[in-house]
Amino acid sequence: MTFNQHHQSKDTEWDGDFPEHPQRRRFLKGTVGIALAASLFPGDAPAASTPKWTMVIDLNRCTGCQSCVIACKAHNDTSENQFNTCVIISESKAPESSRALFTPVQCNHCHQPPCVAACPSEATFALANGIVVTDWAKCAGDLSCLDACPFGARHADARHGNKADKCDFCLHLVERGLSPACVTACPAKARLFGNAESPDGDLATALQRVDLVGPQPRQTFATSVNYLPRRNATKQGEAR
Repeated sequence: MTFNQHHQSKDTEWDGDFPEHPQRRRFLKGTVGIALAASLFPGDAPAASTPKWTMVIDLNRCTGCQSCVIACKAHNDTSENQFNTCVIISESKAPESSRALFTPVQCNHCHQPPCVAACPSEATFALANGIVVTDWAKCAGDLSCLDACPFGARHADARHGNKADKCDFCLHLVERGLSPACVTACPAKARLFGNAESPDGDLATALQRVDLVGPQPRQTFATSVNYLPRRNATKQGEAR
């Protein structure tokens, strides 16, 4: 079961605004801008100029408001009943108290993405900045990458020949110096985003935490999305 099947709908509206709302993400259409070309060919620019984008999700701040889901859905125009990010709702296992637990999930931009190795048409690859992308001009829609993803974070867009879609950190916004839509929309500031090579503020503090964990328990591979666990999570028997 993918996280799209876990998605919990909620009658909440988000009135945020982003510039130049794209009908489809430019990169997925096969249009590569100057900034993206620099990421694809880092040898043409000083190494220090290439960022390494990362996200930390603070589970203590997330309230399950779904603002990130609504903003992502509206901004990226994913197919019906498919989401690039969602918030999984579960319950505390602590016997002395019961409470709702909220866990935002999405593509985790693995440092060695299994989806890349699985793609026969080489349509999926990682940019020098760490963002894993899919070139729809090359994607054949055979969905091998969906099966390879350990997080179920990819989905097929039936409107476009079952080409694979997923979170790309809103690359078209990041290229302009803006944050992904989910980060901007989060009122609790549960999503921290920035350059891992030169982090600042809350992101810098979060990256220094020794209890920072990956998306899966006992994960053995590195990802660009990680989590600050809930306080007393181990004591209360609550998973990440």
